[in-house]
Amino acid sequence: MGTLLKIWKTIPMPAGAIVGQDGAIKWISKGKIRTGKLSGADRVSVQSDSWTAQFSDETGKVRRVPTKTVNRSVAEKILAQLEKEIDLIKAGIVSREELDKVQAKQTSLKHLLKQFQNKMVTSGKAASYIKLTMQKLSTVLKDCKIDSIAKIQQETIERWVANEIQRKMRSVSTVNNYSTAVNVFVQYLTDIGVLENNPLKSLRKQDVEYERRKIRRAMTPDEVDRLLQATAAGKNYYCVGKQDRLLIYCLILGTGLRSTELSLLTPNQIDFENGRIIIESLKTKNKQADVLPVRADLVVALQKRITALGIEPHERIFSHNKSQLLGAFYRDLKAAGIDRTEADGRSIDIHSLRQTFGTMLVMARVPLITVQRLMRHSTPALTAQLYIDVEPIDMKQALEQLPTYNPTFPVNPSHVKTALEFSLRTTPSMNAVIN
Repeated sequence: MGTLLKIWKTIPMPAGAIVGQDGAIKWISKGKIRTGKLSGADRVSVQSDSWTAQFSDETGKVRRVPTKTVNRSVAEKILAQLEKEIDLIKAGIVSREELDKVQAKQTSLKHLLKQFQNKMVTSGKAASYIKLTMQKLSTVLKDCKIDSIAKIQQETIERWVANEIQRKMRSVSTVNNYSTAVNVFVQYLTDIGVLENNPLKSLRKQDVEYERRKIRRAMTPDEVDRLLQATAAGKNYYCVGKQDRLLIYCLILGTGLRSTELSLLTPNQIDFENGRIIIESLKTKNKQADVLPVRADLVVALQKRITALGIEPHERIFSHNKSQLLGAFYRDLKAAGIDRTEADGRSIDIHSLRQTFGTMLVMARVPLITVQRLMRHSTPALTAQLYIDVEPIDMKQALEQLPTYNPTFPVNPSHVKTALEFSLRTTPSMNAVIN
Protein backbone atom coordinates (compact mmCIF):
# COMPACT_ATOMS: atom_id res chain seq x y z
CA MET A 1 0.00 0.00 0.00
CA GLY A 2 1.15 3.49 -0.81
CA THR A 3 1.10 6.45 1.50
CA LEU A 4 0.94 10.25 1.40
CA LEU A 5 3.79 12.37 2.70
CA LYS A 6 4.64 16.01 3.16
CA ILE A 7 8.28 16.35 2.19
CA TRP A 8 10.71 18.38 4.27
CA LYS A 9 13.25 20.63 2.57
CA THR A 10 15.76 23.27 3.67
CA ILE A 11 15.71 26.89 2.57
CA PRO A 12 17.79 29.99 3.43
CA MET A 13 16.73 31.85 6.57
CA PRO A 14 13.74 34.07 5.53
CA ALA A 15 14.02 37.81 6.07
CA GLY A 16 12.36 38.94 9.29
CA ALA A 17 12.15 35.41 10.71
CA ILE A 18 11.75 34.99 14.46
CA VAL A 19 13.78 32.21 16.10
CA GLY A 20 12.26 30.60 19.22
CA GLN A 21 14.23 29.06 22.10
CA ASP A 22 13.33 25.55 20.93
CA GLY A 23 14.65 26.24 17.42
CA ALA A 24 11.20 26.89 15.95
CA ILE A 25 11.14 29.52 13.20
CA LYS A 26 8.24 31.79 12.31
CA TRP A 27 7.95 34.31 9.48
CA ILE A 28 5.35 35.86 7.19
CA SER A 29 5.23 34.94 3.50
CA LYS A 30 2.53 36.18 1.09
CA GLY A 31 0.40 37.32 4.02
CA LYS A 32 0.52 33.95 5.80
CA ILE A 33 2.41 32.85 8.90
CA ARG A 34 4.90 30.13 8.02
CA THR A 35 6.77 27.87 10.44
CA GLY A 36 9.89 25.75 10.30
CA LYS A 37 12.81 24.37 12.26
CA LEU A 38 16.34 25.67 12.54
CA SER A 39 18.62 23.50 10.40
CA GLY A 40 22.26 24.55 10.61
CA ALA A 41 23.60 28.06 10.21
CA ASP A 42 21.11 30.36 8.46
CA ARG A 43 19.09 27.41 7.14
CA VAL A 44 15.49 26.49 7.90
CA SER A 45 13.81 23.12 7.47
CA VAL A 46 10.22 23.50 6.23
CA GLN A 47 7.46 21.07 5.33
CA SER A 48 5.78 21.39 1.92
CA ASP A 49 2.12 22.34 1.78
CA SER A 50 1.31 19.87 -1.00
CA TRP A 51 1.18 16.08 -0.71
CA THR A 52 3.63 13.60 -2.23
CA ALA A 53 2.53 10.05 -3.13
CA GLN A 54 4.94 7.27 -2.09
CA PHE A 55 4.49 3.76 -3.49
CA SER A 56 6.36 0.73 -4.88
CA ASP A 57 6.43 0.41 -8.69
CA GLU A 58 6.20 -2.80 -10.75
CA THR A 59 9.90 -3.56 -10.06
CA GLY A 60 9.57 -3.10 -6.29
CA LYS A 61 11.41 0.24 -6.33
CA VAL A 62 10.03 2.91 -3.99
CA ARG A 63 8.96 5.98 -5.94
CA ARG A 64 7.74 9.41 -4.89
CA VAL A 65 5.50 11.49 -7.14
CA PRO A 66 4.38 15.02 -6.25
CA THR A 67 0.59 15.31 -6.40
CA LYS A 68 0.79 19.14 -6.59
CA THR A 69 -2.27 19.50 -4.38
CA VAL A 70 -2.83 20.49 -0.74
CA ASN A 71 -6.18 18.66 -0.68
CA ARG A 72 -5.71 15.26 0.94
CA SER A 73 -8.79 13.74 -0.71
CA VAL A 74 -7.54 14.71 -4.17
CA ALA A 75 -4.06 13.42 -3.30
CA GLU A 76 -5.55 10.06 -2.22
CA LYS A 77 -7.30 9.72 -5.59
CA ILE A 78 -4.03 10.43 -7.42
CA LEU A 79 -2.24 7.80 -5.31
CA ALA A 80 -5.00 5.28 -6.05
CA GLN A 81 -4.66 5.96 -9.80
CA LEU A 82 -0.88 5.45 -9.62
CA GLU A 83 -1.33 2.13 -7.82
CA LYS A 84 -3.94 1.07 -10.39
CA GLU A 85 -1.44 1.73 -13.16
CA ILE A 86 1.12 -0.48 -11.37
CA ASP A 87 -1.44 -3.30 -11.23
CA LEU A 88 -2.10 -2.95 -14.98
CA ILE A 89 1.63 -3.16 -15.73
CA LYS A 90 2.04 -6.24 -13.52
CA ALA A 91 -0.92 -7.88 -15.29
CA GLY A 92 0.72 -7.24 -18.68
CA ILE A 93 -2.19 -5.12 -19.90
CA VAL A 94 -0.06 -2.03 -20.49
CA SER A 95 3.69 -1.23 -20.53
CA ARG A 96 5.60 1.44 -18.64
CA GLU A 97 6.56 3.07 -21.97
CA GLU A 98 2.92 3.39 -23.01
CA LEU A 99 1.99 4.94 -19.68
CA ASP A 100 4.88 7.40 -19.91
CA LYS A 101 3.62 8.54 -23.33
CA VAL A 102 0.14 9.12 -21.96
CA GLN A 103 1.55 11.15 -19.07
CA ALA A 104 3.73 13.15 -21.46
CA LYS A 105 0.65 14.15 -23.47
CA GLN A 106 -0.88 15.53 -20.29
CA THR A 107 2.23 17.57 -19.46
CA SER A 108 1.88 21.35 -19.74
CA LEU A 109 3.39 23.16 -22.74
CA LYS A 110 5.59 25.21 -20.41
CA HIS A 111 7.08 22.06 -18.90
CA LEU A 112 7.65 20.49 -22.34
CA LEU A 113 9.47 23.63 -23.49
CA LYS A 114 11.74 23.32 -20.46
CA GLN A 115 12.36 19.66 -21.28
CA PHE A 116 13.24 20.60 -24.86
CA GLN A 117 15.67 23.24 -23.62
CA ASN A 118 17.34 20.71 -21.29
CA LYS A 119 17.58 18.25 -24.20
CA MET A 120 19.50 20.81 -26.28
CA VAL A 121 21.85 21.43 -23.35
CA THR A 122 22.62 17.73 -22.87
CA SER A 123 23.05 17.34 -26.65
CA GLY A 124 25.93 19.82 -26.56
CA LYS A 125 24.25 22.70 -28.38
CA ALA A 126 25.91 26.10 -27.96
CA ALA A 127 24.38 28.40 -25.34
CA SER A 128 23.82 31.12 -27.96
CA TYR A 129 21.99 28.64 -30.22
CA ILE A 130 19.77 27.46 -27.36
CA LYS A 131 18.92 31.02 -26.34
CA LEU A 132 17.99 32.07 -29.88
CA THR A 133 15.95 28.90 -30.48
CA MET A 134 13.93 29.39 -27.30
CA GLN A 135 13.36 33.08 -28.13
CA LYS A 136 12.08 32.19 -31.61
CA LEU A 137 9.84 29.46 -30.17
CA SER A 138 8.42 31.81 -27.57
CA THR A 139 7.72 34.50 -30.19
CA VAL A 140 5.83 32.21 -32.57
CA LEU A 141 3.83 30.46 -29.83
CA LYS A 142 2.87 33.80 -28.30
CA ASP A 143 1.94 35.40 -31.64
CA CYS A 144 -0.13 32.35 -32.59
CA LYS A 145 -1.73 32.19 -29.11
CA ILE A 146 -0.64 28.57 -28.73
CA ASP A 147 -0.87 27.58 -25.06
CA SER A 148 -1.33 23.82 -25.46
CA ILE A 149 -0.02 21.00 -27.65
CA ALA A 150 -3.44 20.57 -29.27
CA LYS A 151 -3.24 24.07 -30.77
CA ILE A 152 -0.04 23.37 -32.72
CA GLN A 153 -1.37 23.03 -36.26
CA GLN A 154 0.28 23.56 -39.65
CA GLU A 155 -2.41 26.01 -40.75
CA THR A 156 -1.75 28.19 -37.69
CA ILE A 157 2.00 28.35 -38.33
CA GLU A 158 1.52 28.95 -42.08
CA ARG A 159 -0.82 31.85 -41.29
CA TRP A 160 1.86 33.35 -39.04
CA VAL A 161 4.53 32.91 -41.76
CA ALA A 162 2.34 34.56 -44.41
CA ASN A 163 1.52 37.46 -42.10
CA GLU A 164 5.20 38.08 -41.26
CA ILE A 165 6.21 38.08 -44.92
CA GLN A 166 3.40 40.47 -45.87
CA ARG A 167 4.29 42.87 -43.05
CA LYS A 168 7.95 42.74 -44.18
CA MET A 169 9.20 43.36 -40.66
CA ARG A 170 11.28 40.18 -40.91
CA SER A 171 13.08 38.80 -43.94
CA VAL A 172 11.99 35.49 -45.48
CA SER A 173 15.22 33.95 -44.23
CA THR A 174 14.46 35.05 -40.67
CA VAL A 175 10.85 33.82 -40.88
CA ASN A 176 12.18 30.45 -42.06
CA ASN A 177 14.45 30.31 -39.01
CA TYR A 178 11.49 30.95 -36.70
CA SER A 179 9.29 28.30 -38.31
CA THR A 180 12.20 25.83 -38.28
CA ALA A 181 12.62 26.33 -34.52
CA VAL A 182 8.96 25.42 -34.02
CA ASN A 183 9.30 22.42 -36.32
CA VAL A 184 12.34 21.11 -34.42
CA PHE A 185 10.42 21.42 -31.12
CA VAL A 186 7.38 19.61 -32.54
CA GLN A 187 9.61 16.85 -33.94
CA TYR A 188 11.07 16.48 -30.43
CA LEU A 189 7.54 16.04 -29.06
CA THR A 190 6.94 13.38 -31.71
CA ASP A 191 10.17 11.57 -30.84
CA ILE A 192 9.30 11.33 -27.13
CA GLY A 193 5.76 10.16 -27.88
CA VAL A 194 3.81 13.26 -26.89
CA LEU A 195 2.52 13.50 -30.48
CA GLU A 196 1.73 10.54 -32.70
CA ASN A 197 2.86 12.38 -35.82
CA ASN A 198 4.53 15.71 -36.55
CA PRO A 199 1.72 18.05 -37.74
CA LEU A 200 4.35 20.39 -39.24
CA LYS A 201 6.15 17.67 -41.20
CA SER A 202 4.99 19.08 -44.56
CA LEU A 203 5.63 22.73 -43.60
CA ARG A 204 7.79 24.14 -46.40
CA LYS A 205 10.44 26.83 -46.20
CA GLN A 206 9.88 30.00 -48.19
CA ASP A 207 12.09 30.83 -51.18
CA VAL A 208 14.82 33.08 -49.78
CA GLU A 209 16.59 33.58 -53.11
CA TYR A 210 13.39 34.81 -54.74
CA GLU A 211 12.93 37.45 -52.08
CA ARG A 212 16.50 38.69 -52.38
CA ARG A 213 16.65 38.56 -56.17
CA LYS A 214 13.22 39.96 -57.00
CA ILE A 215 12.23 42.18 -54.08
CA ARG A 216 15.20 43.91 -52.46
CA ARG A 217 17.21 46.28 -54.64
CA ALA A 218 20.30 48.42 -54.35
CA MET A 219 20.06 52.20 -54.15
CA THR A 220 21.34 54.50 -56.89
CA PRO A 221 24.11 57.04 -56.11
CA ASP A 222 21.50 59.83 -56.32
CA GLU A 223 19.24 58.03 -53.84
CA VAL A 224 22.14 57.52 -51.47
CA ASP A 225 22.95 61.26 -51.56
CA ARG A 226 19.30 62.17 -50.93
CA LEU A 227 19.05 59.66 -48.07
CA LEU A 228 22.14 60.99 -46.30
CA GLN A 229 21.05 64.61 -46.76
CA ALA A 230 17.55 63.89 -45.44
CA THR A 231 18.99 62.01 -42.48
CA ALA A 232 21.37 64.86 -41.58
CA ALA A 233 18.49 67.34 -41.69
CA GLY A 234 16.03 65.01 -39.99
CA LYS A 235 14.99 64.21 -36.44
CA ASN A 236 15.62 61.48 -33.88
CA TYR A 237 13.36 58.49 -34.56
CA TYR A 238 12.72 55.35 -32.47
CA CYS A 239 15.47 56.21 -29.97
CA VAL A 240 18.05 56.34 -32.79
CA GLY A 241 19.60 59.82 -33.18
CA LYS A 242 20.08 61.30 -36.64
CA GLN A 243 23.87 61.52 -36.20
CA ASP A 244 23.90 57.85 -35.13
CA ARG A 245 21.89 56.88 -38.20
CA LEU A 246 24.09 58.93 -40.49
CA LEU A 247 27.22 57.16 -39.26
CA ILE A 248 25.52 53.74 -39.38
CA TYR A 249 24.39 54.26 -42.99
CA CYS A 250 27.87 55.44 -44.02
CA LEU A 251 29.50 52.45 -42.30
CA ILE A 252 27.24 49.95 -44.06
CA LEU A 253 27.76 51.70 -47.41
CA GLY A 254 31.51 51.88 -46.81
CA THR A 255 32.23 48.47 -45.27
CA GLY A 256 29.32 46.17 -46.14
CA LEU A 257 28.80 45.36 -42.45
CA ARG A 258 25.32 44.17 -41.51
CA SER A 259 23.25 46.38 -39.22
CA THR A 260 23.21 43.62 -36.57
CA GLU A 261 27.00 43.38 -36.68
CA LEU A 262 27.23 47.15 -36.22
CA SER A 263 24.89 47.02 -33.23
CA LEU A 264 27.36 44.62 -31.55
CA LEU A 265 30.51 46.52 -32.54
CA THR A 266 32.86 47.50 -29.68
CA PRO A 267 36.01 49.72 -29.70
CA ASN A 268 38.31 46.77 -29.03
CA GLN A 269 37.32 45.33 -32.43
CA ILE A 270 38.78 48.34 -34.25
CA ASP A 271 42.43 48.58 -35.27
CA PHE A 272 42.62 52.38 -35.54
CA GLU A 273 46.26 52.43 -36.60
CA ASN A 274 45.86 50.09 -39.56
CA GLY A 275 42.25 50.97 -40.41
CA ARG A 276 40.69 47.56 -39.83
CA ILE A 277 37.71 46.04 -38.03
CA ILE A 278 38.08 42.60 -36.48
CA ILE A 279 34.78 40.75 -36.86
CA GLU A 280 34.35 38.25 -34.02
CA SER A 281 32.82 34.88 -34.93
CA LEU A 282 29.98 35.16 -32.40
CA LYS A 283 28.88 38.46 -33.97
CA THR A 284 28.68 37.33 -37.60
CA LYS A 285 25.91 35.62 -39.56
CA ASN A 286 28.08 32.68 -40.65
CA LYS A 287 29.83 32.43 -37.25
CA GLN A 288 33.25 32.95 -38.86
CA ALA A 289 35.79 35.53 -37.70
CA ASP A 290 37.17 37.97 -40.26
CA VAL A 291 39.09 41.22 -40.72
CA LEU A 292 37.71 44.08 -42.79
CA PRO A 293 39.55 47.14 -44.11
CA VAL A 294 37.91 50.48 -43.32
CA ARG A 295 38.39 53.83 -45.06
CA ALA A 296 40.32 56.42 -43.07
CA ASP A 297 37.39 58.87 -42.90
CA LEU A 298 35.14 56.23 -41.32
CA VAL A 299 37.85 55.27 -38.81
CA VAL A 300 38.12 58.91 -37.78
CA ALA A 301 34.33 59.20 -37.43
CA LEU A 302 34.22 56.11 -35.21
CA GLN A 303 37.11 57.37 -33.09
CA LYS A 304 35.38 60.73 -32.56
CA ARG A 305 32.16 59.04 -31.45
CA ILE A 306 33.96 56.73 -29.02
CA THR A 307 35.90 59.63 -27.50
CA ALA A 308 32.92 61.99 -27.30
CA LEU A 309 30.69 59.43 -25.54
CA GLY A 310 33.45 57.93 -23.39
CA ILE A 311 32.70 54.42 -24.66
CA GLU A 312 34.77 51.73 -22.92
CA PRO A 313 36.68 49.12 -24.97
CA HIS A 314 34.13 46.35 -24.31
CA GLU A 315 31.01 48.56 -24.55
CA ARG A 316 28.85 48.75 -27.66
CA ILE A 317 29.43 51.75 -29.89
CA PHE A 318 25.77 51.84 -30.96
CA SER A 319 22.70 51.04 -28.88
CA HIS A 320 20.08 50.44 -31.58
CA ASN A 321 18.22 47.21 -32.25
CA LYS A 322 17.08 45.94 -35.64
CA SER A 323 13.44 47.06 -35.46
CA GLN A 324 14.32 50.55 -34.18
CA LEU A 325 16.84 51.13 -36.96
CA LEU A 326 14.51 49.76 -39.63
CA GLY A 327 11.68 52.04 -38.50
CA ALA A 328 13.97 55.08 -38.50
CA PHE A 329 15.37 54.09 -41.92
CA TYR A 330 11.88 54.05 -43.42
CA ARG A 331 11.23 57.55 -42.00
CA ASP A 332 14.46 58.76 -43.60
CA LEU A 333 13.47 57.23 -46.95
CA LYS A 334 10.16 59.05 -46.82
CA ALA A 335 11.88 62.33 -45.96
CA ALA A 336 14.23 61.80 -48.94
CA GLY A 337 11.27 61.23 -51.27
CA ILE A 338 12.33 57.64 -52.02
CA ASP A 339 9.59 55.02 -52.45
CA ARG A 340 10.09 51.86 -50.39
CA THR A 341 8.55 49.67 -53.11
CA GLU A 342 8.61 50.10 -56.87
CA ALA A 343 5.98 49.05 -59.42
CA ASP A 344 7.92 45.86 -60.20
CA GLY A 345 7.75 44.79 -56.55
CA ARG A 346 11.38 45.50 -55.69
CA SER A 347 11.84 47.31 -52.40
CA ILE A 348 14.42 49.02 -50.22
CA ASP A 349 15.21 48.15 -46.62
CA ILE A 350 18.21 48.65 -44.34
CA HIS A 351 19.94 45.60 -45.87
CA SER A 352 19.75 47.34 -49.26
CA LEU A 353 22.64 49.52 -48.10
CA ARG A 354 24.82 46.40 -47.98
CA GLN A 355 23.58 45.42 -51.44
CA THR A 356 24.41 48.95 -52.60
CA PHE A 357 27.94 48.49 -51.23
CA GLY A 358 28.46 45.40 -53.40
CA THR A 359 26.82 46.94 -56.46
CA MET A 360 28.93 50.09 -56.33
CA LEU A 361 32.10 48.04 -56.05
CA VAL A 362 31.16 46.19 -59.22
CA MET A 363 30.27 49.45 -60.98
CA ALA A 364 33.76 50.68 -60.03
CA ARG A 365 35.14 47.65 -61.92
CA VAL A 366 36.40 45.90 -58.79
CA PRO A 367 37.02 42.19 -59.57
CA LEU A 368 34.19 39.91 -58.41
CA ILE A 369 36.56 37.85 -56.24
CA THR A 370 37.51 41.04 -54.37
CA VAL A 371 33.86 42.01 -53.93
CA GLN A 372 33.17 38.53 -52.57
CA ARG A 373 36.02 38.89 -50.10
CA LEU A 374 34.84 42.31 -48.91
CA MET A 375 31.27 41.08 -48.49
CA ARG A 376 32.46 37.90 -46.75
CA HIS A 377 30.49 35.50 -48.92
CA SER A 378 31.27 31.81 -49.31
CA THR A 379 31.41 31.94 -53.12
CA PRO A 380 31.56 34.59 -55.89
CA ALA A 381 28.34 33.06 -57.29
CA LEU A 382 26.44 34.03 -54.13
CA THR A 383 27.75 37.58 -54.41
CA ALA A 384 26.84 37.88 -58.07
CA GLN A 385 23.41 36.26 -57.79
CA LEU A 386 22.01 37.84 -54.65
CA TYR A 387 23.91 40.97 -53.73
CA ILE A 388 24.82 42.76 -56.94
CA ASP A 389 22.12 44.89 -58.57
CA VAL A 390 23.48 46.20 -61.87
CA GLU A 391 21.02 47.83 -64.27
CA PRO A 392 21.19 47.06 -68.03
CA ILE A 393 22.36 50.63 -68.74
CA ASP A 394 25.31 50.09 -66.40
CA MET A 395 26.24 46.91 -68.26
CA LYS A 396 25.98 48.78 -71.56
CA GLN A 397 28.37 51.44 -70.27
CA ALA A 398 30.76 48.65 -69.27
CA LEU A 399 30.69 47.30 -72.84
CA GLU A 400 31.57 50.75 -74.14
CA GLN A 401 34.94 50.36 -72.43
CA LEU A 402 35.92 47.53 -74.82
CA PRO A 403 37.96 48.18 -78.00
CA THR A 404 36.00 48.53 -81.26
CA TYR A 405 36.23 45.62 -83.70
CA ASN A 406 35.31 45.47 -87.39
CA PRO A 407 32.84 42.58 -87.80
CA THR A 408 33.65 42.41 -91.53
CA PHE A 409 37.16 41.05 -91.01
CA PRO A 410 38.66 38.38 -88.71
CA VAL A 411 39.72 39.64 -85.30
CA ASN A 412 43.36 40.68 -85.19
CA PRO A 413 45.20 38.82 -82.37
CA SER A 414 46.81 42.10 -81.40
CA HIS A 415 43.33 43.46 -80.58
CA VAL A 416 42.83 40.67 -78.05
CA LYS A 417 46.14 41.56 -76.43
CA THR A 418 45.19 45.25 -76.40
CA ALA A 419 41.86 44.44 -74.70
CA LEU A 420 43.57 42.33 -72.03
CA GLU A 421 46.11 45.09 -71.32
CA PHE A 422 43.26 47.62 -71.13
CA SER A 423 41.36 45.46 -68.65
CA LEU A 424 44.37 45.04 -66.39
CA ARG A 425 45.18 48.74 -66.64
CA THR A 426 41.64 49.92 -65.74
CA THR A 427 40.81 47.42 -62.99
CA PRO A 428 41.57 49.02 -59.60
CA SER A 429 43.24 46.98 -56.94
CA MET A 430 41.66 46.26 -53.55
CA ASN A 431 43.88 48.88 -51.93
CA ALA A 432 42.73 51.47 -54.44
CA VAL A 433 39.09 50.73 -53.58
CA ILE A 434 39.74 50.98 -49.85
CA ASN A 435 41.80 54.13 -50.02
